[in-house]
Amino acid sequence: MIPADELCRDIQMKLPDCLWQLDYRERYLAGRYNEDFATDQRDGKTYLFGVAEVPLQYEEAGAFTWGIWVEVSREDHDKYLAHFQQDAVEGLQVEGRIANDIPGYEDAFGAKVVMTLHAGRRPEVTVTEGSLAEDQKAGLTLDAHRELDAILFGDDEEEGDFDEVEDDAR
Repeated sequence: MIPADELCRDIQMKLPDCLWQLDYRERYLAGRYNEDFATDQRDGKTYLFGVAEVPLQYEEAGAFTWGIWVEVSREDHDKYLAHFQQDAVEGLQVEGRIANDIPGYEDAFGAKVVMTLHAGRRPEVTVTEGSLAEDQKAGLTLDAHRELDAILFGDDEEEGDFDEVEDDAR
């Protein structure tokens, strides 16, 4: 059994799924993006990157952090972009929908969220419907955290159990 302090606590999605699922060339043609903002040039949809924290029930201050993309209105996207890392956005809340499939949460894609924007850190994502919302409220038990880790990385607990093979094909 994997000790609690060795379980994964942070996963970040690179892009909204609509862009990530494209091949390298198509992604370049279809999207405009950086670490915080994305636009799908094909349909004009806009996205913000934020952090959805799920508390750990078995640690007082512990959390599992999902870095996810949220589809937001063009108006909210542009307002955040115009005032990025400025006090004008601190505490501003915008609504959106999760733009990533999230392992272990079959109903996460498209779930409604509220993003709280900040001047000095990534927006906080509060999921308002579905199983991820339930886990954000209740927290993950140690067993649930282990199950999530197994979904993410497999449940093989044996480390360093690979056969060493000499390269004889020289």
